[in-house]
Amino acid sequence: MNHALKSLAEAAGIVIEWQDSQDRPQQLDEATIKGVLAGLGYEAGSPADIKASLAAIERLHSPETVADWPPLMVGEIEQGIELPGMVPVGTDYTLIDEQGRSLSGQIDAQGRLEAVAEPGYYRLQIEGKTRRLAVAPHRCMDVATLAEGGRQAMAGLGVQLYGLRRRGDGGIGDCEALGRLAERAGREGLDALAISPVHALFPHQPERFSPYSPSTRLAFNPLYSALSNTADNAAASALVDYEAVSRMRWQALERDFAALSEADRQALNAFRRESGETLENHCRFEAISEALGPMHTWPSDMQDAKSEAVASFSQEHGERVAFYAFAQWQVALELATVQQRAIDAGQRIGLIADIAVGVDPHGSQAWSRPEEMLGKLRIGSPPDDFNANGQEWGVTGFSPQGLIEYGFDGFIATLRACLHGAGGLRIDHIMGLSRLWLIPEGASPTEGAYVRYPERSLLRLIALESWRHRAVIIGEDLGTVEPEFRERLDQSGILGMGVLWFEREETEFTPASDYPARAVAMTSTHDLPTVAGWRLGRDLDWRIELDMLGEGETPEQQREMRKHDIVALAETFGIKPDADCDTWLEAAARHIGATPSPLVLLQLEDLLGLEEQPNLPGTLDEHPNWRRRLPLTVDEMFETSGVMARLRAMTTARAGAGPHE
Repeated sequence: MNHALKSLAEAAGIVIEWQDSQDRPQQLDEATIKGVLAGLGYEAGSPADIKASLAAIERLHSPETVADWPPLMVGEIEQGIELPGMVPVGTDYTLIDEQGRSLSGQIDAQGRLEAVAEPGYYRLQIEGKTRRLAVAPHRCMDVATLAEGGRQAMAGLGVQLYGLRRRGDGGIGDCEALGRLAERAGREGLDALAISPVHALFPHQPERFSPYSPSTRLAFNPLYSALSNTADNAAASALVDYEAVSRMRWQALERDFAALSEADRQALNAFRRESGETLENHCRFEAISEALGPMHTWPSDMQDAKSEAVASFSQEHGERVAFYAFAQWQVALELATVQQRAIDAGQRIGLIADIAVGVDPHGSQAWSRPEEMLGKLRIGSPPDDFNANGQEWGVTGFSPQGLIEYGFDGFIATLRACLHGAGGLRIDHIMGLSRLWLIPEGASPTEGAYVRYPERSLLRLIALESWRHRAVIIGEDLGTVEPEFRERLDQSGILGMGVLWFEREETEFTPASDYPARAVAMTSTHDLPTVAGWRLGRDLDWRIELDMLGEGETPEQQREMRKHDIVALAETFGIKPDADCDTWLEAAARHIGATPSPLVLLQLEDLLGLEEQPNLPGTLDEHPNWRRRLPLTVDEMFETSGVMARLRAMTTARAGAGPHE
């Protein structure tokens, strides 16, 4: 390989050699490297291009003067803080904390700032320039701290918010149903509700309802507002009809907006002022989308959020912008209220929000903050034994150099938005903090590459925001994970995920007592079979029907393997393989309850004994992904004997499990 090209790729964070899911060595070719470099904004077509690109990377990571430093530096308490460039030893500087207090110091012999004792955000004044400094605690907020000396073995439920049901809900789960669930769960001794993402989607394209392909992670989905003037569709379809729900709910929001009192108008305006340009840009995007359709069809001047055309449109359509701000205000208030209802009911964590790995490239966040985003690169995964051609997920994310150049502003804003009204955060595909498989737009997933991210700074910022919000952090660390990455997550206080189906050694399932104490134990996830469905082979039925078996696999082989697995799991549970469904469900709840995990989560589908899973990866319309509604209302489920027996099985097991107190 061309030595200069290799040097540029390594400087840009491209991983040239890596191990695949089966630990087989893999290496990129030059064409792939050039494609990914171009997507990152680094040309490599000629020696001159490579030289210029290397110089740009050098300026980013090793600026020559303080004036060229990035806007934000990230350090850790009680440690000397490294700087992006050299400053003479003994140079004076001043730190100003968030209360306006000043701390004076001098650059030490290693060229660092002196250690800081208190975590927080500071202004750094040095050599006549001002930069920001984030100082993180050593670890994220943990369950033991939240327990405040009480019982540390916590338990909660995994909830697909759209699937909740209450009378008068208008055909979709909402904040009122979630609030009722929070109160009932708290009274039953539970401490958390881990909910599906509530990111803003596309109100003018209701067919785009995947919570993991949002328009932005900086705003919420107003469909979850608990509106009182919607029809009673609680007993209607078993699936969410997003087109009908969207039409009905936006009409209800319009009526509520038109009826705002003067006092409410003033409160809305205060919310807009406090939320600033982040909110206004999203609301402008929604108003433009309403008028002009999907973003990719807009005139070029409207595709620039900072253009005169956008400013003119926003002024002319100010009332529509205000309406979309009202929709955000409404749902933000309700989410915060749900969290308070959870805490008042005795929960010590409350809502655990979920943050998607990326955003739609034609959505609000990519439009309003393009300088921070990947542009023409898409996020996915390389080929593995489950997907021979790899995957392209149709979403984009933060650019690694954009994060640094813009002071991690979008990343911090995303964390804060997702932690609004929450006591915890699950980070989807947390491996992306270290590296992401990035694919040039229009290319095959096989033409992508792993690209490194500023992991240490990202982990520290998560710890700082976790500390500020008193929120536990969970990382979705399933799949191909670099060996040392889980250790670094553990050191940062980020909990992993210990899923029943994956906690096994070859043919044997892991006893509850041997589960990892650094992970949240759970029966399943939204992408995996339910306990009842797994026992009956419903996931196999779907994969066989849709021809989704792996290469060389046959239906007969898969069903025979499942029979053996059922016997193995029954042995681990201490039940008979042919036991009835209720026995299996109670055993699964008891099993995760008895683990040493600081927090366990029982999926609502397993609490209710449902056979179908919320999402079947690799499908679009073939499977009703993100649409299934629960068969019982929130109030009914706690009046059902089987449900309560499973809940008791988990909570009773928790009483004698968890970390040492």
